Amino acid sequence: LTGMALARSLGPHGRGELAAVLLWPMVLAAIGSLGVVEAITYHAARATSPAGTLVGSGLAIALAQSAACVGIGAAILPLVLTHYDDGTTRAAYLFLAFIPVNLVALSLMAVLNGLQRFFEFHVLRLLVVVGAGGAFLVLRLMDELTVRNAAAVYLASTGVTGLVAAAMLAPATWRSIRVSGRLSRQLLGFGLQSHTGSVTWMMNERLDQLVISIFLAPIQLGLYVTAVTMTSLTNLIGQSVATAAFPVVARMDGGDERRERVRHLVQLALAGSIAVSVPLIIVTPQLIHVFFKDPYLDAVDVARVLMVAAVVLSVNRVLGACLRALGRPLDAGIPEFLALGVTAVGLIALLPALGIMGAGIVSLLAYGVSTGWMLRRLARELDTSIASLLLVDRADVRRLMEMLQPARRRAPRIVEASEG
Repeated sequence: LTGMALARSLGPHGRGELAAVLLWPMVLAAIGSLGVVEAITYHAARATSPAGTLVGSGLAIALAQSAACVGIGAAILPLVLTHYDDGTTRAAYLFLAFIPVNLVALSLMAVLNGLQRFFEFHVLRLLVVVGAGGAFLVLRLMDELTVRNAAAVYLASTGVTGLVAAAMLAPATWRSIRVSGRLSRQLLGFGLQSHTGSVTWMMNERLDQLVISIFLAPIQLGLYVTAVTMTSLTNLIGQSVATAAFPVVARMDGGDERRERVRHLVQLALAGSIAVSVPLIIVTPQLIHVFFKDPYLDAVDVARVLMVAAVVLSVNRVLGACLRALGRPLDAGIPEFLALGVTAVGLIALLPALGIMGAGIVSLLAYGVSTGWMLRRLARELDTSIASLLLVDRADVRRLMEMLQPARRRAPRIVEASEG
């Protein structure tokens, strides 16, 4: 809904300008996080330190990271936004404030996630989206939904989410918040091991947009970002399953139970993503016409390619989360180097010839490379087969039939009662 409101209000050109404003600070925040957010989740799940110490140490690291990233952002924005107007460039400078706000919010949310306070964690994830969407609706009704105002909304909604996360943690932590040098080193050590994979993962998702923002016109970036918006539901499946998988698998000891839990998580991501994507692929032109209007119909073909890629990406998220939870962060990182190489070479080869369609094809190829590697490593770690990770077996079907058996026994009685 947020993407739809922005696209309809700003048009392809304005949507491309907004994407450029948001993209660079968000990428810098992701790179500069150094994997500490995942490290906080892991340490909270394993209860290696009191929650107050995790909060204090995480916030201290986040503030130090923010100072460095904002400085880097201020230096590179004039170089990458040379063909955007002054208003867009100024909005990008202001949006650098997103970096500290985002890192602080994510650090607090990571503690909640690691403590398996999943309801509160997902409320926060929903809050940032609903808050932004509501603000966009108000601005659109007031005819004030501009690139600058939209960037301000994203910043404000992230800030509010961070404040609510702090309020949720306060009763259990505010008296015991402190910074631990030992824990900070552990967080950075764990984070850096997995961060290589996280950065390359993020670059595989964002490099296409970064390159488009530099070399193609804003209208092309606007079309491409709208096509990416069509994958939101599919991506949500993978993100949600992966977010829950990491702390759950991290708490489990080895054995059949852990293997079965990982299998079911991977299969859930695959089946859910396919179930969401196939209907959307079929009706993509109609959806774009209704929700984004005719100026965006040129995005139909690339949107379909990206929705197929999103299914692969959703599975990748869960595979990576499970590998990191099993203490194999490098196994989740190495395939992303391979995929990033595919992305870089593919963009050089296909973007000049095929434009944004080339970028979509490259994304699909890169995600596929990552999937193949992680499936092999996860299957080896769990002493099972790739097919077993992806496909439902007879035992799964039997368990499903046992679950459905009570309902099947009740059905005749319901029919008899209705006939009577």
